[in-house]
Amino acid sequence: MFKDAFYLGDHTVFKKTLHDTFMFLDPREGVNFGILLFGQWEEWVTRQFIAAIKHGMTVLDIGAHCGYYSMLAGTLVGNEGSVHSFEPLPFFHRNFLKSASVNGCAGRIHLHRVMLSDTKGEAEIRTAGEGGAYYTFHGLDEISDTTTVYKVSKGILSDNLPSLKADVIKIDVDDAAPIVMNTLLPIIDNSGPMTVFMEYEPVFWSGHNDLSMLQSLAHRGFQFHILHRNGHVEPTTPEALVSYNIVQNLDLKLTR
Repeated sequence: MFKDAFYLGDHTVFKKTLHDTFMFLDPREGVNFGILLFGQWEEWVTRQFIAAIKHGMTVLDIGAHCGYYSMLAGTLVGNEGSVHSFEPLPFFHRNFLKSASVNGCAGRIHLHRVMLSDTKGEAEIRTAGEGGAYYTFHGLDEISDTTTVYKVSKGILSDNLPSLKADVIKIDVDDAAPIVMNTLLPIIDNSGPMTVFMEYEPVFWSGHNDLSMLQSLAHRGFQFHILHRNGHVEPTTPEALVSYNIVQNLDLKLTR
């Protein structure tokens, strides 16, 4: 079950993934435990993500979490590529940096410890669980008796990465997704062919004029696809997406 995994103490497991990257994981947190258990995360997205990345590309990993996608990208872009990873929660930073180093990617994976938003300043992230491992969105405070409040820096993407052109962007920031997508537009407009991986959750996007935002991406030349868990890739449109009446997220791939 835990093949190619070694417990190092202090809630840390060293794991070789199915895609030949190495990660330091804290199994108290759900995604970390999933990678430890299965050797990968979101196989249906991982396959598409790996196929999209080529040597020399610039990749943005927004909501980098423990660094699973950042490590994949870092090993694929080579010495002439770069990965800019954005993760504000301190719980993940130590293992992220250790993983980047052991994969030989410390020089090309750049960890930005900032919460991307449309304003600058300071924000709070409330978590629950031992060690502050679990995000607590939507009033889920009762999932644990232990609550941790982290004060983190909040900033705008263009201030962190002026004049950047990106080739692949992965976004996983839950209810902040509409705000972050809006701040990405200057970089999208400054770039050429691009692939964007993102979660679309109607419950988060409602109230953010989601149809207008999605249509603005379509007008910029993006084609939309839903990545289903069974591996099926389904073409879709902004109009079809906003008509979904579901609670769970849809994994999207946008290509231009």
